[in-house]
Amino acid sequence: MRKLITVGTAALCLAFTMPMATWANNIEETVTTAQFESELPYAIDFSLKFANQAGVNIREEPNTSSKILGRTLLNTTFEVVLDIGGWSMITTEDGYAYIKSEFLNDDEVKYTTEDLYIMAHVLAGEAQFCDDAEQKYVGSVVLNRVAKAGFPSTIKGVVFQKKQYSSVADGNYYREPTKSNWSNAKWLLENGSVLPGYVVFQSKGKQGSGVYLKTKWHQYCY
Repeated sequence: MRKLITVGTAALCLAFTMPMATWANNIEETVTTAQFESELPYAIDFSLKFANQAGVNIREEPNTSSKILGRTLLNTTFEVVLDIGGWSMITTEDGYAYIKSEFLNDDEVKYTTEDLYIMAHVLAGEAQFCDDAEQKYVGSVVLNRVAKAGFPSTIKGVVFQKKQYSSVADGNYYREPTKSNWSNAKWLLENGSVLPGYVVFQSKGKQGSGVYLKTKWHQYCY
């Protein structure tokens, strides 16, 4: 089992994963260490969980003002002892620590921090202020291309394929993603495309053989 990542080791975490952790860690919870300690003698069902992103704070106490003991890497494994009020008590080499429960998954995340970074930025570049549905359509075309023969087999390869995404060419890809860009990117990587797999074009006009879906921003074609 991978143990607590120290602050020194955490410097290796990529900086672009930090915004999502920062937003969540700014939300204060009314949970105390005493609550966990009172339940600890009765805890019998420990579970192994995986960090669903890098750069999440591991804290000395279950609140966002307590000392930071380290930060996660993607898929760091933790033994969870208790889960109370949105916080998880985890075991470390030095005892117990705490992490926000929303950043722990039952299974390993099947994407990389680079995938998340690129997906969030292409959503920012192509549909930054569109609604969540539109952002998911844009990201779904990326995922469909990754899965389809004839296109690059990675998210990076698809997004940076020559003359494919206007946001890469005009620089809008490098905008700072919004909170919704990050959350929609994460959702897509965890849940997959919301469009049929044959929909591999997103543009202002018709491409390919036909139009599957037309919104006020884009047409999604096959």
